[in-house]
Amino acid sequence: MKKLLILFLLLLMLPAAALADTAEDITEQCLINNKEFNRHAPDDMRDDDHITFYTGSAVTINAPEGKTIGSVEIRWRTISPKGVIVKVNQNGKWVEVMRQEAKYAAQYLVLDTPASAVRLTPISGKLELCKVTVLTPGEAPSYIQQWRDAPEKVDMMLFSTHPDDEVLWFGGLLPTYAGEQKKDVLVINAVYGWYYRRQELLDALWACGVDIYPVLLGYPDQQDSMPEILKEWGLKNRQPEDKAVTLIRQYKPDVVVLHDVEGEYGHNAHITFSWLGRQGVERAANASEHAASCEQYGVWDVPKTYIHLWGENQIRMDWHQPLTAFGGKTSFEVASEAFLCHKTQAGKWWGVEEGGEYDNALFGLWRTNVGSDTVGKDLFENIQ
Repeated sequence: MKKLLILFLLLLMLPAAALADTAEDITEQCLINNKEFNRHAPDDMRDDDHITFYTGSAVTINAPEGKTIGSVEIRWRTISPKGVIVKVNQNGKWVEVMRQEAKYAAQYLVLDTPASAVRLTPISGKLELCKVTVLTPGEAPSYIQQWRDAPEKVDMMLFSTHPDDEVLWFGGLLPTYAGEQKKDVLVINAVYGWYYRRQELLDALWACGVDIYPVLLGYPDQQDSMPEILKEWGLKNRQPEDKAVTLIRQYKPDVVVLHDVEGEYGHNAHITFSWLGRQGVERAANASEHAASCEQYGVWDVPKTYIHLWGENQIRMDWHQPLTAFGGKTSFEVASEAFLCHKTQAGKWWGVEEGGEYDNALFGLWRTNVGSDTVGKDLFENIQ
């Protein structure tokens, strides 16, 4: 009796997630849109290819016999979707049980009551989905993306121009600080181009342990001179210079990390985004700059700003330490695996490579108000 009581008490001490069953992925077993055949077939949502997609007025999902649907993850092709309505079949009629706005391009929907069939319809417009994952009730597997908004203050802000730059030029930065150390890391992405590159970026960030949804600025990709790029990025009242200032003031990062001032291999969009970050850091600390964001968020003097390959006050990060959060893999290994999420970039000349001319472990402390690094190997040295 005493042993049973001890066991019971130990079970009570376990977190709820440890007691919950892991949900089963039943996507391949489900019947999707039984008789609906459009230009983009329903099976394009479960072919593990973000390029292919389904478009239509609704998606109906029937669970296999003996199983129920507990949650669904959808991946939007639509650039700015309004959201989705979830319905279940009750007595032969489709009844709405959930209406959720689309805050993220990867949207996770959990049913209050499991159902044998669900119907997804758009809040407005067409339903355009490049992927759907169907799960039974239970704790979602780790690959299901459950994003969260950035808190009022983040630990680190990374200015990364294109999808894949976040690992190519910054190496194990995200696995180390977001994945292992659980710091709040906000990635600012300038250009994602096509909808499938956006989905690849989300896959890579999630693989690195980032769970704060990135800021997707949606600028057009350009290889012109910096003045021309700034002109293009400023169309539709985007105001990229002021946007950088506003983001820094809004999220108040302790550490900002930027591209090489020469754009790594000379990419003018990298050069431009690095410049935007630098001017943003300096202007954010000046109350006379950009009155609107100053009034809304106040000024923010970023404690430390690092630039990839910057020649002064350099530190070299060690991306080869085993990380507990990733089962002993190193941050370099995790970053290399995350790069594989960028499937459309496979076969290009680049890859995650440490050392050499574009060493992704080498950073220089460009600006600080907390003192210079003395120990090294940690971008948060001197941050309390």
